[in-house]
Amino acid sequence: MKTRIFIGSSGEGLKVAEYVKHKLQKAEFEVYLWTDDIFKANNSVLETLLREASLFDFGIMVATKDDFTKKRDKEFETARDNVVFEFGLFLGRLGTNRSFVIQEKGTELPSDLYGITVPRFEMSDNLNSNFELNTEIDKIVKTIKEKIQLGELGLLPSTVLAIGYFENFVSLICESLNLLNELEVKGKKYKKFQFNIIIPKDLDADIKKRAKIYFKNKSLEEIEIPSSSRSYPIHIQFDDDSIEETLQLYDMPTTIGGIDKAIEMYMRKGHIGKTEQQKLLEERELRNFQTTLENLIANDAFTKEMVKVIYEV
Repeated sequence: MKTRIFIGSSGEGLKVAEYVKHKLQKAEFEVYLWTDDIFKANNSVLETLLREASLFDFGIMVATKDDFTKKRDKEFETARDNVVFEFGLFLGRLGTNRSFVIQEKGTELPSDLYGITVPRFEMSDNLNSNFELNTEIDKIVKTIKEKIQLGELGLLPSTVLAIGYFENFVSLICESLNLLNELEVKGKKYKKFQFNIIIPKDLDADIKKRAKIYFKNKSLEEIEIPSSSRSYPIHIQFDDDSIEETLQLYDMPTTIGGIDKAIEMYMRKGHIGKTEQQKLLEERELRNFQTTLENLIANDAFTKEMVKVIYEV
């Protein structure tokens, strides 16, 4: 699932916005301009912007010198008011770490942005050789690549669900296995373990039922892992004739079903089936759940060598 990026601009700044899109696509992001069939018939512009801001991972606004504004008897060259408004909207939805404005030098922006480092460039006819613009785009690409490796809190609960799943299940299972000298399963003794966490590719069905079907199709058997406080159910791949010394354990985090419910509430769903916007939100939240979980796993001594996160096939 590629990172989705929205680029907004005025009509006058569209040439720059198209160039930014081209550069970001070369970095293998999924990029949309405001001209790319974003605004649908029978929907207001504000309604569309509010919805779309929640469907993207990042937003970039191109602020060019398009208007003149008079302030206290002084006249300034300013960006179009809709560009400033959309930047504020994306800031509110995605936060300062995921919303950017690229400012043509000499363009007046709201005083609220004073003190913030804003990428700036000098307009030129040949954007491909525009060193300032290309340098700033490269910096944004680097920042985006850094950010997509992090699980961050958002309007929907994927980060919190991943933390709860890790702390209340994954970490405890791995701690118990690490403290055991060995685990005996049907007469076979194991001292090495690999814990495979299966991330569903979508949320198109009840996750609890889907997990049962997955375990059945893979011929997995349920056992319990003992700990000092309680036992934890988990599925294993067991073969009497296998000489494998590593016991393969499997789980599908059914807690992510809460993402689907939260999205339905957020979108005030009043229909059967899923819209394209709902599917995009699910993809984003599943990706964030996985990223958060992988970061937690990599930073825990008991889990980093034992746990592997894989997608359902």
